[in-house]
Amino acid sequence: MSVRMPSISLKSLHRPRALATGVLSVFLLLSTGCALFGEKKPAPVLSRQRVFFAPANEVERALKQAMIKYPQKIDNPEAGIFETDWIKGDLRFRPAHTPTNYPEGYKYRILARIVKGKSTSKPAIKVIISKQIEMQRDFFTDPEAMPSDGLEETVLLYRISRELSIDKAIRRAQEKSNSNESVPSDEEDAGKENTGG
Repeated sequence: MSVRMPSISLKSLHRPRALATGVLSVFLLLSTGCALFGEKKPAPVLSRQRVFFAPANEVERALKQAMIKYPQKIDNPEAGIFETDWIKGDLRFRPAHTPTNYPEGYKYRILARIVKGKSTSKPAIKVIISKQIEMQRDFFTDPEAMPSDGLEETVLLYRISRELSIDKAIRRAQEKSNSNESVPSDEEDAGKENTGG
């Protein structure tokens, strides 16, 4: 009687090792794959700022006047926060010096902050304006953050400055007309005496 021993080939000895190597490589690929397709870093939101030497209520009014055409989302004067809703379509800013064709998925919102302070003897109000831009290429992709060129923020700060200077000029003209009305001239006094009044 002869006992037959099963034959063991070298190929069958390497199968478990190849299987283990394959499982390990798939595991490493899947664990690092999440890092490869992770969250994109948002674009840095640069802000423009300017200090206005005027009372806080006047700066706030000028800011609201400058942002009157934007759809408002947050209007909190106590906290000094003003934020627009997402701006898209025909409401988007169009610079006067260049024609601009925005893609369909381009939208943005503007965040304005008012920080109250004081400079020696007069109030100093810092206005910080930033623009958060998102671009959605198609329906299936997440919106991509984009940097701002800073033009619209600069324009808004200019408009606030112009509103404040216009208010100041109107106030001066009103004070001048009030001071002229309160002091009667010699001709008015002579007219009253002649009429018996």
